[in-house]
Amino acid sequence: MSIKMKGCVVIPTYNEKENISKLIKTLLRVFESVDFEMDILVVDDNSPDGTGKIVNRFVKLYNNVHMITGQKNGLGAAYIRGFKHSIDKYDVVVMMDADFSHDPYKIPELLKEIQNGYDLVIGSRYVPGGSTPDWSTTRKLISRSGNFFARVVGGLYKVHDCTGAFRAIRTDLLREIDLKYLATRGYAFLSTLLFELQMCGAKIKEIPITFHDREFGQTKLTKKDMVEFFLNACRLRLRSGQRFARFLTVGFSGMIVNTFALWLLATQGLNYLVAGAIAVEASILFNFSLNDIYTFKDQIGRSDYLIRMLRFNGVALYGFVVNLSALYLLTTYTGLNYLLSNFIGMFLATVFNYVAVMDWTWRIESNVYYSKRLFGTKSKAGH
Repeated sequence: MSIKMKGCVVIPTYNEKENISKLIKTLLRVFESVDFEMDILVVDDNSPDGTGKIVNRFVKLYNNVHMITGQKNGLGAAYIRGFKHSIDKYDVVVMMDADFSHDPYKIPELLKEIQNGYDLVIGSRYVPGGSTPDWSTTRKLISRSGNFFARVVGGLYKVHDCTGAFRAIRTDLLREIDLKYLATRGYAFLSTLLFELQMCGAKIKEIPITFHDREFGQTKLTKKDMVEFFLNACRLRLRSGQRFARFLTVGFSGMIVNTFALWLLATQGLNYLVAGAIAVEASILFNFSLNDIYTFKDQIGRSDYLIRMLRFNGVALYGFVVNLSALYLLTTYTGLNYLLSNFIGMFLATVFNYVAVMDWTWRIESNVYYSKRLFGTKSKAGH
């Protein structure tokens, strides 16, 4: 007779009294249909609405229901507490929200893929069959934009839903992670965790889910979380610093070339818009040439010079779109001052350009191999 794997559903809570009782009861029914020994761990941030008292009643009645408490320091901090409590006791940890946006009856499918050999199984809104039927067009646009930045800027290319919190993870993989890298307080934690799991070589599978808005309670997503998420996507990719510093130096030099060319052409009587367009292209060509012989000199010879130059031009134009998109989204939907939004947009565009030229113009190794080569070998768990 084979020994059953042990799993734990980790549920962060803050003011979830309308949902938590129903969720625990539902999970206990779901556990009857899985070939795992399953527990529930509620990680409550000292909810003032009495969520903890409700959970304690279940703790007294059921041996497989547990709760730990702590101060409210964000989603990431709550999950880290849950991981530290669970990582050495179970084979699998399941992450899910407390508000029924994640269907508990999909858990058997997550666990089945774990049994099939996957290390990380994600309940995905963005693979065929996944959906967000309750969302407005605006919310879908914001979510898609966030996933775009996480995939392209953060280097999480192979995953379609980088921000979903419905996941099953083998704990032996979690033990490979140094938890200090998961220090983000808000929803950026989800992409950071995914990045670290990918660096450890996780075998990843996405299964489609229907994501529903909560019926009771209030969403915990704040404007600060949204800004942190976008900046964190950049942080993931910039832990290697030196080459990026060269890229920034070249970019600053290009700004000087752009300004000088615009001034020179305009003083010669050329229309300022025409002069501006020529100045932009002049700075792009200058940046490309300097990057080719300075920032990415070790990559010369991997493709034709003209092809590299055309690709660099294309990347620069896309970076311009990234800048404007961030300016519009952050100003319109988070209420940030437009100057601050534009600064963030320029920073994101710079990071986007850097990532794109690495992976497309100069064809530097990317994804897990590139990350490991830069950051070193796998670190041991910091728990």
